[in-house]
Amino acid sequence: MSEPTDDPRLRRGRELAERHLGEGVIERWRAVSPDMEELTSAFGFGDLWSRPGLSRRDRSIVAMAITATLRAEPQLGWHVRGALGAGVAPDEVREVLIAVSGLAGFPASWTALEVAEPILREFEDGAGAAGDAP
Repeated sequence: MSEPTDDPRLRRGRELAERHLGEGVIERWRAVSPDMEELTSAFGFGDLWSRPGLSRRDRSIVAMAITATLRAEPQLGWHVRGALGAGVAPDEVREVLIAVSGLAGFPASWTALEVAEPILREFEDGAGAAGDAP
């Protein structure tokens, strides 16, 4: 994980991002943009993902549907792995991504399934850990 911080939002967010998206995600984000890493960690995970009312599993399902709709392929891969680690079954991941077709269109759904299938097959084969994010 990155350097320690006294900001509880940032610390909480970084811990949750690492737990959900996989070890090393903070460093990968920081290598691209330290400012975006801090915003994503503090606000995205420290505030939004830490709110009561939805489980990590449920938030994973929402994140997959939205990233599929946006065709944010790298982030969808992160969220598929995170969802598997949060207890979403591979067939449930597939159903979420198929459901995207009704609201975002078939191309978005097909693209999402193409991103997810190698991750799901690896998970089903037991070859990789669900939390390993790119």
